[in-house]
Amino acid sequence: MRILLLHSSSDLYGASKIFLQTAQILKAQGHTCHVVVSANGPLVDKLKQDNIPVTVINLGIIRRKYFTPLGILNRINKWSKANDLLNKYIQQNGIELVYANTTAVLLGAYLAHKNKIKHVWHVHEIIEKPKFLFLAIQWIMKRYTSKIICVSKAVQNHWSKNAPSLLSKMQVIYNGIGPVEKSTKSSFRTQYQIPNDAIVIGMAGRVHYWKGQQYFLQIAEQLLKPSTDSNQAKPLYFIITGDAFPGYEYLVDEMQNFIKKNNLGGRIFYTGFEDKMDKFYSSIDLLLLPSQLPDPLPTVVLEAMQYGIPVAATAQGGALEMIAENETGIFIPINNVQVAADKIFELIHSNHRNNMRTQSIERVEKYFSASSFENQITTIFHS
Repeated sequence: MRILLLHSSSDLYGASKIFLQTAQILKAQGHTCHVVVSANGPLVDKLKQDNIPVTVINLGIIRRKYFTPLGILNRINKWSKANDLLNKYIQQNGIELVYANTTAVLLGAYLAHKNKIKHVWHVHEIIEKPKFLFLAIQWIMKRYTSKIICVSKAVQNHWSKNAPSLLSKMQVIYNGIGPVEKSTKSSFRTQYQIPNDAIVIGMAGRVHYWKGQQYFLQIAEQLLKPSTDSNQAKPLYFIITGDAFPGYEYLVDEMQNFIKKNNLGGRIFYTGFEDKMDKFYSSIDLLLLPSQLPDPLPTVVLEAMQYGIPVAATAQGGALEMIAENETGIFIPINNVQVAADKIFELIHSNHRNNMRTQSIERVEKYFSASSFENQITTIFHS
């Protein structure tokens, strides 16, 4: 089958990793894959290494910064240009199916409908606001989409809300990941001269207000207060890894100013983007997922579980399906720094944290394996 695969970015974070994995699976199954992404980046290089044709076309990706009159005009202009280019591409290459990854790619459904071919939408997001965007995407799902792959039950429940007819199109397929690529670089513990006996709490993800980097810093500050820090059996250190979404670079400045203002530079380290995440996971003892909005199925949780690292996450979104409470991690409140810090303090000083290692590894292998993901994706495209 000749498949056009559309994706919203060219980074190598969660949704992009799953896109790369899907393209690799389809190619291995004998399908002809034609990839179009909205910008150049490390994902393009990875695809080319696998001899998967890649074209860069601005797809008019939906971002909150475009929710202004001028922004909407900008998106309409980009959609119009991309529509013309992709229509020609579909006809010239005899495309038989369009696969779009993330709800940020709105154009795929219309292109498939116009060319009378099937549209598969891989949905990673839970979008609550603005309401008009939720309703618009839900309408497109009803009208123009043949199959909707939801990365979690939380995602399925969200998009089928008040639209039960969508359930017949939906299938939940948990992201399944292979081993994290090993790094030949020194770990962050070595790079930042963190003592061997220290406990390191880490966070990884794009810098964005809803990802919760500010909440992470507030929890870290609470745990590092003299009254608390002096009671630690082992010293505590914190690592934040990930670069900013375009347009949100100012949040990095705010993080660094917070660290400097509170004299925490010797205990909290911001690394920026890291392409070999083994360097991060091999350095931490606990992953903190402080998301301020429901995170559909955060890949970092699965990767941490592969390493046997327990996870402390806000109790919402896909994390509720990924983490077995008190077996592979704990849940913390979304907006209570003191309670969150107290629960984390209790976990890192309990023997139970060590018992979570085996349970985490077993859980990710049972429910979120690469082989299970491959089998289910293959079945959808073969059908």
